[in-house]
Amino acid sequence: MDQISAGIRNGLLPANTNDEIYFNFSYAALKLLGKNLYNNPASAISELVANSFDARAENIYVYIDMTDKERSIIEIIDDGEGMDYDELQRKYVWVGRNKREDNTEQIKNDSYAVMGRKGIGKLAAFYLSDHYSIYTKKSGHTGQEAWRVDMSAYKDSDFPRMDRIKDDFSIDNYEIWRNHDHGTLLRLDKVDLTGTGEKKIESLQRLFADYYLTDMLDAEIRICVKTSREQEIEYAKVQKRIAFGNMYAIFDNTDRGYYKKLNKEIQFKWASPYEDIANKGRSTVKLDEKKFETSGNRSFSKENGDLIEKRYKLKGWIGIHATIDQQNAIDKKYIRNKIYNPNCLRLYVRDKLAVANYFDIHVNTQAMSNYIEGEISFDILDDDELPDIATSSRQNFLEDERVSLLFEIVDKIVGSLMSARNTVGNEIRQENEQRKKEEEEKIEKKRRAEQEARRRAEEEKKRAEREKEEAEEKSRTAEKKQKEAENERNKAQERQKAAEQDARRERRRSNYIMSVSKLENGSVLNSVHSIYNQSKRVKENLDKIVSSHEYTGVLQKNLLKAEESNQFALIASKNISKAGKTIEDNDASTTVDVVSYVFQYMEQVMRAIYDSNEIDIIIKPSEAYLEREIRQLSLAIVLDNIVGNAIKAHATKIEVEAIQTSRGVDILFVDDGNGLSPDIDDINRIYDFGYTTTNGSGLGLYYSKKYLNIISGDIVLSNNKNKGVTVRVSIREK
Repeated sequence: MDQISAGIRNGLLPANTNDEIYFNFSYAALKLLGKNLYNNPASAISELVANSFDARAENIYVYIDMTDKERSIIEIIDDGEGMDYDELQRKYVWVGRNKREDNTEQIKNDSYAVMGRKGIGKLAAFYLSDHYSIYTKKSGHTGQEAWRVDMSAYKDSDFPRMDRIKDDFSIDNYEIWRNHDHGTLLRLDKVDLTGTGEKKIESLQRLFADYYLTDMLDAEIRICVKTSREQEIEYAKVQKRIAFGNMYAIFDNTDRGYYKKLNKEIQFKWASPYEDIANKGRSTVKLDEKKFETSGNRSFSKENGDLIEKRYKLKGWIGIHATIDQQNAIDKKYIRNKIYNPNCLRLYVRDKLAVANYFDIHVNTQAMSNYIEGEISFDILDDDELPDIATSSRQNFLEDERVSLLFEIVDKIVGSLMSARNTVGNEIRQENEQRKKEEEEKIEKKRRAEQEARRRAEEEKKRAEREKEEAEEKSRTAEKKQKEAENERNKAQERQKAAEQDARRERRRSNYIMSVSKLENGSVLNSVHSIYNQSKRVKENLDKIVSSHEYTGVLQKNLLKAEESNQFALIASKNISKAGKTIEDNDASTTVDVVSYVFQYMEQVMRAIYDSNEIDIIIKPSEAYLEREIRQLSLAIVLDNIVGNAIKAHATKIEVEAIQTSRGVDILFVDDGNGLSPDIDDINRIYDFGYTTTNGSGLGLYYSKKYLNIISGDIVLSNNKNKGVTVRVSIREK
């Protein structure tokens, strides 16, 4: 005797009649179960469709009229086995009945597996509506069974029932139903879909496709969603729309060859800014399913704790997309938005969706997990001889040894797919980096070339300017020579006059020498020595006066003249007494080769005045030449001051060198003395009148600067890097 009969006999349930069939649960229990089992209309409708699969339907129609959202109509029609009165009262109203216990031997020997197990799928109707009708035709029977469930007035303690429909009834899809010889039609009235957006309802076609392994089933599902009264009833077939062409790698151990749907090559256009890299074909990857242990035998725990050996097998396909950006998708079937996300690893048990996304029950934190899509079956999770591990929502599973085994198998496959995708990603990144480096090198090479071109252009410009200056200089020189040539004739008479003057001067000099030669040598030398000593004492006194006072104006000029006159006498006496030379009776200007004059004076006079124990005078050979009109005695005073200052600075040697310049000559006097005094706060002061850091007069450099400026020259002192001072005497052309 079944449990319903036992319940009636014990007075727990009202007795069924020909017009009334009671459910074996109270209204409160049915309502509570229905509300807790499902969380959205799509899941509930999908569960009702699953009942049609269990009835071995080949065609299923799902009709949703949401013209009035608060009072929407849902009709589900199939051509399954249908039910008679006995099956309705013995099976349909029995909540919790295990379908698989019916005709067990047939189920075991049949390739068709019953989806349902707990007999609670019918509660999906209670989730959707309190008012629904069921029409069913049993194969081999005449007529139909028509029943209505109306729970709008039930109390929680009442047992809901189905009432036979005796009056005419209204079916929106009557023509479809009329043409079925057997099957079931479930009509739900007053379904409240106000919280469900139209786009979500319209996406049922994709949701249904995901809810079942339709490729594994013989039945076809068609759906129609009506949103306005004017809309015609038109059905669209539910089909899988999987963008295999957007996948880079796949695992496939089915016999349907899903891997063949992948493109042979994929161009990762979005992954590179370089056209050739973006357009490069990357061969897609098919994982070798033999490398993964997806099936075998293992002992599992039964409900009572006993072990039983069972065979398990994971079957299906898992792919990884090349991109999840819909704009860059290679396959136009790839659609990803707020309503529908294809990037899920769907887990099926007995051809029905058990887990919408594997990663919801087994989180993978790697970024590439978002690229995974697949459909896998693992029927061991719902084996008749093992505990039922489905949750109350029927969408996830509790953790047990079968789930751990599932994780172990799937994680290895997913890891290999991610590795393949990361490999090609790294390959593209390396190519991009190499290309970027090459581009940067090209840019740098171009920049250097442009820089070199600018440098050459600048050099060419300078060369042109230099050639222009040289040409102008040659022009000026030519003009100058031309003027000199033009003036040469005029100067011929002047040279003649000068020659006559030189002859007269020579006669005077000869007369002077003759007169001097008549004197006794001792008298002449004594007289010259006396002049020298007196001039030296005058110089010492002048030095003291100047160093102890500050003079300006007329007095300064008078002192300067006295110093200059005394210097003349002093130099003249030196020349006569030590060099045996005579001098003119005044410091007249004479045109000489300045370099030769300086070198001869330093060699013949200075070396005669100062021997090597006082200072060693070194003259470096030079090809420098400058013919200038100078006052020889004045220039001699400049040279004497330079040597005297070096001796005061305790120099042991002084090197003399002449350098030709574009404007004249520079004569360098380099000594190894103590150098300029560190007390000098301003180097330009050493040329001031009376400025000295020794016991001298402070007039030597002042006089030297003044005279050289008169002849377009200059004198500059600077400390050497190691030791001593360099005096640079510059004399320019006129």
